[in-house]
Amino acid sequence: MQIAEQTAKQNLGLESAPHLHAPLTTNAIMLLVLLALIPGFAVAVYFFGAGLILQFIVSALTALVCEALVALLRHRSVKRALTDRSALVTAALLALTIPPLLPWHLTVAATVFAILIVKHAFGGLGMNIFNPAMAGFIFLVISAPGVFYDTWLTPAPAAISVVTPDRAAGVIFMGDDPHVLYREVVALKEDAHTLTGATFLESVKTARKAGEVEMLGTTDFTSDDYVAYLAMALALALGGLFLMVKKVILYQMPLTFLITLAALGYIWHSVNPGASITMTEHLLFGGSMLGAFFIITDPVTTCGTARGRILFAALTAFLVILIRIHGSYSDSVAFAVLLANAAAPLIDVITKRRPFGIGYRKGGLQ
Repeated sequence: MQIAEQTAKQNLGLESAPHLHAPLTTNAIMLLVLLALIPGFAVAVYFFGAGLILQFIVSALTALVCEALVALLRHRSVKRALTDRSALVTAALLALTIPPLLPWHLTVAATVFAILIVKHAFGGLGMNIFNPAMAGFIFLVISAPGVFYDTWLTPAPAAISVVTPDRAAGVIFMGDDPHVLYREVVALKEDAHTLTGATFLESVKTARKAGEVEMLGTTDFTSDDYVAYLAMALALALGGLFLMVKKVILYQMPLTFLITLAALGYIWHSVNPGASITMTEHLLFGGSMLGAFFIITDPVTTCGTARGRILFAALTAFLVILIRIHGSYSDSVAFAVLLANAAAPLIDVITKRRPFGIGYRKGGLQ
């Protein structure tokens, strides 16, 4: 009896303080995030094909293997490492951002980098300072830009009818030519007159550098060329609202990010239309909605104070606009998030709470 009581007392010291009870556990939060991503996945599969599903499977399996390996090396519970679902969330976010026809070994490399280097090299879940999914994405952009941008698909209604699981697997695992599928997907469009290129933002890069963005005309988001971007934005926003209702994320960060992005996009386009796309295009292209609801709201890599989180969201939006207009990379959300992650500790210092009882009265302790 005494041994059992001593064991129970010792168990109290296994977890660090504070010992608070919360209705949402890590497992529950990760499950809700995965559920919130389902609308985005469904829309992406419809417009981009089944490659997205295969990318998620490859990334998820790789992430779970990495989690198990680290748990064994650190003499920790493998079961706990595999069931907290954080690796699956990283895999899902990575699958939504990388090209749907990317060769499998590059997906594995990006996932290994995200889990082992970005996450566990800093101490594991809750200790990493950079968002693992965004870091894995940037790892591919910098290390393999040729293959990365060559395996994108232009979105088209019912692309899943062409990019079936079998044909997508042929490109991803067997090395089949992705351009065959690209041409067939383009043929699905009734009004295909989109700019050629990996993504819209990559397509307008040449015009942006030449100061001729306004010559591209107005984007019609009801056309076959661009309706996918509108549908994806709405699906991700729906998932974000779900997380807000479940109190997984707070509305202040997505709202600040989107308002800042819209305001700066409108001002910059008004002042220099030759260098900046429109406000609506800033909001709907380039992963802005994914960043607003699923990336900057990551509680580990954002700020810890309420004011700090607002500044973090505004800073990220500013960096997105700045990189899109003056940077060499079109995929600005990931770069902006990593830069803001690096600034988060400093923002926490600037916005730290005033200790209770200090500085409330003139002549008091400062």
